[in-house]
Amino acid sequence: MTRPSKPARHALVVGWVALALACGSAAQTIEANATSELAASAAPNTALARLAAPADNGDALCGLPEGWDMACLRAQYQGTPSRWPRPAVDTGKAWQEWGPVPDVPAPANAGEQARRTLGQALFFDPGLSNKGRVACASCHQADKSFGDGRALSVGEDRLMGRRRAQPLFAAPFADQLFWDGRAPSLQAQAKDSIRNPFEMNNTLAAALAHARAQPQYRDWMQVAYGHADISEDEMVDAIASFVRTIRPPVTLADAAIAGNTGQLNDQQLLGMHLFRTKARCMNCHSGPLLTDNAFHDLGLSFYSRRNQDLGRFEATRDKADLGKFRTPSLRGVAHAGPWMHNGLFASLPGLIRLYNAGMGTVPGDPAQDPYVPPKSPHIRALELDAAEIDALVEWLKIL
Repeated sequence: MTRPSKPARHALVVGWVALALACGSAAQTIEANATSELAASAAPNTALARLAAPADNGDALCGLPEGWDMACLRAQYQGTPSRWPRPAVDTGKAWQEWGPVPDVPAPANAGEQARRTLGQALFFDPGLSNKGRVACASCHQADKSFGDGRALSVGEDRLMGRRRAQPLFAAPFADQLFWDGRAPSLQAQAKDSIRNPFEMNNTLAAALAHARAQPQYRDWMQVAYGHADISEDEMVDAIASFVRTIRPPVTLADAAIAGNTGQLNDQQLLGMHLFRTKARCMNCHSGPLLTDNAFHDLGLSFYSRRNQDLGRFEATRDKADLGKFRTPSLRGVAHAGPWMHNGLFASLPGLIRLYNAGMGTVPGDPAQDPYVPPKSPHIRALELDAAEIDALVEWLKIL
């Protein structure tokens, strides 16, 4: 028996955790100078209080025994990134220099334009889910950098998944999708989300029946694929065609990358410099989309504890993937909280303080337990002071 179609509806650990979660503001509210204010009011001789002492950067380019020479930094960061100081990247680590985000290619023909239009309609259509209440756009909202603002995503029947929705800005350029990289294409990602019981909880056949039953879709289907009765593969191909057009908004950071660093205030410019140097961010967040699209273990797998999530290993069962998660794009990161694969951090300054401390620690001896996830060698304590953490956050806010 054919299921009745649904109407299409469109709608656009204790120590380091305490240090990072201090000042746990709402996910999208990021106050300026939060870490300096915390450090100034912290009890003496605590980890937070020690951040108030200016870092000695005397051995660094443009560094001073207490802070930075901003006139020197402004002189260094003239023109486009190819003329800037080389970023601090570990030996052997592949990276790309910053540049403009690639434009969306113009559609080659009417068929390609129809695929994008149909895909956009399907992306926003909750009728693809079992009960007609969850669309792709439910978990990928444009005003949240195509995340959903939740610590863990919620699907049909209010079932909660294990991970947060990853923003989509890097998705058009990645060939291993989801936090664990289990989907080899955008089409496979769409199929997985439709079928996942914690997401849309449907069958591809039922989703396709709904799509075919929408009269407003049939003209697009005809132009896109040469027939109105499209297949399951063509349905997800249309969704993928739309996702490939998703781009981050143009920001002040783009102006700086284009050579207009004079538009940055001193705190933003220092944050940009720290991102590229002392904070070591370029080891994983390089290129136009600020991601290497690779997989890294940051020490947040909660191995052998409640909320354990071994990341890519759960998809591959390769011990080399233990605890690893895909690097997200940092474009629009200030609007993409709460942060990390498990949405653990509602405070972006708090998360940067955790990076400053060297991230999480996984207990256990790999020599005794071969499943202990080894933390990435790119993650190290940074020795940033409070003012530097605040500057780095100000740069992240304009990405």
